[in-house]
Amino acid sequence: MAAISATWYTRLEQGKEVTPSGAALSRIADVLRLAPAERAYLFALARRVDQNDGSDRADERARKTLENCVHLISCPACVLDRYWTPLFWNGEMAGLFPRWLNAPENNLLRHMFLDPNVRMIVVDWELRARRLLALFRVDFGRHIDDPKMIDLVRELSEKSDHFHRFWKEQRVLFWDAIEKTFDHPELGLLKFYQTTFMPATDPTLKLVVLQPCPRASMDDNTVAEFIPG
Repeated sequence: MAAISATWYTRLEQGKEVTPSGAALSRIADVLRLAPAERAYLFALARRVDQNDGSDRADERARKTLENCVHLISCPACVLDRYWTPLFWNGEMAGLFPRWLNAPENNLLRHMFLDPNVRMIVVDWELRARRLLALFRVDFGRHIDDPKMIDLVRELSEKSDHFHRFWKEQRVLFWDAIEKTFDHPELGLLKFYQTTFMPATDPTLKLVVLQPCPRASMDDNTVAEFIPG
């Protein structure tokens, strides 16, 4: 019923070295009538993307909820998709990073590695760029069958020597709350405490919130406190 041979399926059940495609797993899940949670667990174990998980409506609700949340937050905030392209952002975020968010191609990875001006704004750019790729690699691993994800990595590897070199380091990090510092051309030195949230119904989305740190000193320089608006 799943258009799979008994021999191949037996090897799969016995944990042999077989590599099922997303389409094959989808057929198996359909035949076994797996519940949504069971189906998701199957694809997570196989590290494959389920193109027929029936979660489109849940994803749309998650996006709409995050869009509403972004505009209720008084400090800079945005929502990134699985490719790290911003879907929504508030006025505070737009005022902080107009060059990034107003660009025709505003993907965060492209901005970080292909825009030469970003290195003058992001303090400790090389360290931050390495960390950015280590976080992105988690999303890449979850969607390794996604052609758009593969094309993004290929494009950046070809256009940026730094991306090509950092990507080979194979670093992997999970999101955590960290401090980030920017040397803003108009507002001066800004320091934020970044927190990232992911909805349970669609963990491919990321709500990024930059909470201004209190006025403080760093390396004998005064860090300006960002005032939203």
